Amino acid sequence: MFFPVVDSKDARDGCENATPDMTSPPRYAIIAAMNFADRLAHASREKNSVVVLGIDPQLDAAGAPGIPPGYTLARFCCEIVEACARSAVAVKPQLAFYEARGLEGMRAFCEVVKLARKLGLITIADAKRGDMGNTSVAYAEAFLGDGDFNCDAVTVNPYQGSDTVMPFIAKVKSGDRGVFVLVRTSNPSSGEFQDLNAPNRPIWESVASRVNEWGSDFIGASGLSSVGAVVGATYPVQARRARELMPAATILVPGYGTQGGTAADAVASARADGSGFIVNASRSLLYAYQKKAGAKPIEAAAEYAESMRQELNNALAARRTGALSHTA
Repeated sequence: MFFPVVDSKDARDGCENATPDMTSPPRYAIIAAMNFADRLAHASREKNSVVVLGIDPQLDAAGAPGIPPGYTLARFCCEIVEACARSAVAVKPQLAFYEARGLEGMRAFCEVVKLARKLGLITIADAKRGDMGNTSVAYAEAFLGDGDFNCDAVTVNPYQGSDTVMPFIAKVKSGDRGVFVLVRTSNPSSGEFQDLNAPNRPIWESVASRVNEWGSDFIGASGLSSVGAVVGATYPVQARRARELMPAATILVPGYGTQGGTAADAVASARADGSGFIVNASRSLLYAYQKKAGAKPIEAAAEYAESMRQELNNALAARRTGALSHTA
């Protein structure tokens, strides 16, 4: 995998009616192919950021924010990505919001991924796929192959068993791709099944242990594995336990912002050295403009992304300071 050196104006090719360059994001150097976890760790160090842009355009329905007036789906999503690229390391479009819009939605998904790559951002398809046999093989090819929907990584649901995950891990083995396995999710009712004992510990802990096993063959120079996990910010106690069970996993942390997770909650997934985690914001970022009278959608999202980056870095620094005080 190579990250092309591009100017912002070039990166906007394919995004209809894109606005003039407002962010002047830095140019990215070309780097040779490497382990997915190493690429993510490199991007995080370069930008001093763990921010992931959840590009999840809510549906145009009663009570939902939808697409702001004056924007098409593709233009809104692409301009958000471009404006926030300086502050983020990755984008994570949730497939449901694109699939629900049919062909227009999937075209917009492809444009978001294409633009993100041109801006040097890592792409994560939030698909939560997983099924039996050849079905998982097809899902893995769709999102980690070379087709229209291919991304650098994909989220995977392991709750049907190991055989549903193996086709995705095979893609990790054959290239520089990654997977994020659902372990302890951020939704309110996640504990209904994930916290059940099986037989002497919660099911999610058993899944975490398997993720640790699956990932042991894919640890890069960073000490992190390309087989990662999804652990919600809304359950920081479980997040700390998850880190104990998966010391080398790259953890994707949803739940920050609208779902109630704070920066202090989110950094609970970090390793002792502060590495090994990335934090997603979706609705709170895309619709930041709704929180401030007169704010413009794109500028508000960019301000939110940068504020999020700083807030997470401050929380990480505070955690390190607290750890040092306990050992002094």
